[in-house]
Amino acid sequence: MGRPFAEELAELESTHRWACEFPIDEFADAIGELSGRSVLTVGSGGSFTTAASAAYLLRYFFPSELAFAVTPQDLLSHRAALRDQSVLVATASGSNPDAIGSLKTATLSEARSVLGICTKVGSKLGVEAEKFSNSTVYEFPLPSEGDGFLATNSLWASVVLLTRAMAQAGGARLSVSKRLSKIVGASAWSPFLNKYGELAAQLWERDSLIVLYGPTSYPAAVDMESKLTEAALANVWIADYRHFAHGRHHWLAKRRSETSVLAFIDESESALAQRTLAELPDGLPIVTINVQDGPLGMLRGLAHVFPMIATAGEARGIDPGRPGVPAFGRRIYHLNAYGKLGQERTRSPELAEVAIERKSNASMDELDRRNTADIWRAAYDRYVRKVLAAKFAAIVFDYDGTLCDREERFIGLKPEVIEHLNRLLASGLTIAFATGRGKSVRESLRHAIKRQHWDKIVVGYYNGGDVGRLNNDASPDGTHRVLQPLQDIWAAIESNSRLAEIAKSEGRPNQITVTAKADYDSAECWQLVLQLGAVVSPGKLKVVRSSHSFDLLPANVSKVKVVEHLSDLDGEVLAVGDMGRWPGNDFELLAHPYSLSVDEVSPDPDSCWNLSRPGVRGRQATIELVSRITVNTKGLARLKLPQGSRELKR
Repeated sequence: MGRPFAEELAELESTHRWACEFPIDEFADAIGELSGRSVLTVGSGGSFTTAASAAYLLRYFFPSELAFAVTPQDLLSHRAALRDQSVLVATASGSNPDAIGSLKTATLSEARSVLGICTKVGSKLGVEAEKFSNSTVYEFPLPSEGDGFLATNSLWASVVLLTRAMAQAGGARLSVSKRLSKIVGASAWSPFLNKYGELAAQLWERDSLIVLYGPTSYPAAVDMESKLTEAALANVWIADYRHFAHGRHHWLAKRRSETSVLAFIDESESALAQRTLAELPDGLPIVTINVQDGPLGMLRGLAHVFPMIATAGEARGIDPGRPGVPAFGRRIYHLNAYGKLGQERTRSPELAEVAIERKSNASMDELDRRNTADIWRAAYDRYVRKVLAAKFAAIVFDYDGTLCDREERFIGLKPEVIEHLNRLLASGLTIAFATGRGKSVRESLRHAIKRQHWDKIVVGYYNGGDVGRLNNDASPDGTHRVLQPLQDIWAAIESNSRLAEIAKSEGRPNQITVTAKADYDSAECWQLVLQLGAVVSPGKLKVVRSSHSFDLLPANVSKVKVVEHLSDLDGEVLAVGDMGRWPGNDFELLAHPYSLSVDEVSPDPDSCWNLSRPGVRGRQATIELVSRITVNTKGLARLKLPQGSRELKR
């Protein structure tokens, strides 16, 4: 098993150049989706280095966010806390059960965004991600032959791609040199590799190695521990300088003669590192590697690991790329700790419990500890009974995030959505739409829906600020004029220099839309808009959020106006949206007594439940919902529960 390590090192230059040139725009957009909440980065073996690098980069480029690297087993123990958080899963081949289990754990635990990075196209991980709405795997076609026993080219490519994508997503100007030698401060790569024979020889005269590190060099320390241990090259442990100071130094008091020290020295921690090293006992082999602060310093530290491992292999007479794998090791590697996860998370009656966890924002275990689980079970039963018993004369759909996902908003509805809408209309059911957008949605709906139905369809544009029939060319009023009571806040927005820097603003008669130019500015943009509204127009307007922007509306404007247009129908109205939790732009629509969310829910037990399968949201959840709707000959619709939900006695 494996390849000669020297061959892998020889390919690193071309791998690095490829990783610096590969297009990353879509990947950077996906990285941006991770921001705005805490992130767990997951990896095992060599991929834990990738996870540690990703966590460092997230903290660096998004300093207001928390990001931590964890192992797959750590993630499994955290699954109750994953709801609405972000998870990044790192893997080389995307085929090992820990990577696949991690993605499935995060997805079924309803993490807000689950992103996988893999250096193999057509991976099992990618196939698994396609089953769900909240997970995406980016598969990169690594040009090298592949790794040996240790993660080498796949690791370096992944970390360089992550560095570039994180910088772009965070709006940073960071250029990663295409010359690998420049990363390590050498004139050429080959001489840099060769010089390590003399530099590191003293370390391998002893069996144990202590690796000291700072924040920037932590990924390099992790990789040293991983490679030295996996290839059986040294007994190694790692610690940052202050962790080392709290007792770990005692190792040297007892085992100095069998120990050496490798010290990564971050630029910002140089004084602390030098003072610590100066206190160590005499006669101790010490090698230092200096790295600048920031992502380029992180890459520099990691790049030093590869030749260091090569010298260790030479000293021990072991090729790190093919050290030999014992039979028991293969058996341990292929153990599957996640084999029953899918069945455990989706068996009846747990779909009901998933709905309760969404609604209560707590796990069933936590609700049991609070003695409130039975209260929520009763609320769920009561609501589901009501919805199952209802006969619906109409359905009001939100558009963005419900009928189409964020990335599809300007390319029209998917054929499967169009098919279901026309099926329901042909059966005599009344359908209406409520959207924060204007003419673009009108044109999209006209393209999707048969013309014979246009005159019957009510559309509430601009969050209900302009309501008309789909066949009405005059609706919506798309003129760029702002009416009272929005004129004062519109003037304040247009004159605010900071908003002009970070956002684009658009005024309509009854709606002002503010869109952050970059995802990382969304939080600041939201706070600015809220404050301006409270100062300039207190009590005169409301501010709501969509998946991509913020809308300011007169206090009396609401998507509920679409429901009111259908009040004379002989039957109930079902409202379907995706952002039912305040300040989401569906929170009023989904406060309707008969309402279902395909994503965020409100805490109200009497409305706005999400009955979708775990890991399914948005357009996919809507398709599954409408596929369970049947319409009788009178044009009245009934809803069925998804398969696997708790069956209720009628």
